Amino acid sequence: MLVVKANRALLRKRRSYSEIREAYEGYTNETQLHFKELTPFEQKKIRDKIIAQAKRDRLMEIRMYFLTLFVLAFFVFVGYLIFSN
Repeated sequence: MLVVKANRALLRKRRSYSEIREAYEGYTNETQLHFKELTPFEQKKIRDKIIAQAKRDRLMEIRMYFLTLFVLAFFVFVGYLIFSN
């Protein structure tokens, strides 16, 4: 019974959605983001970096798939050798 009373007390203290929304209403309008202006050369440099990183990540993922496939095939082969005799 004490748990039920404690839960009800917590529910009375809880704020409604409209109260929370009113409390945060001004924050979204006041936030202004300032980004550094980039030259087209700097934009291309950053773009090339991102593309190179994506390529490295993709190659690493393919290597991990092949390694996993190799390890799995090895364990299947060893299991076949052990249980076939």
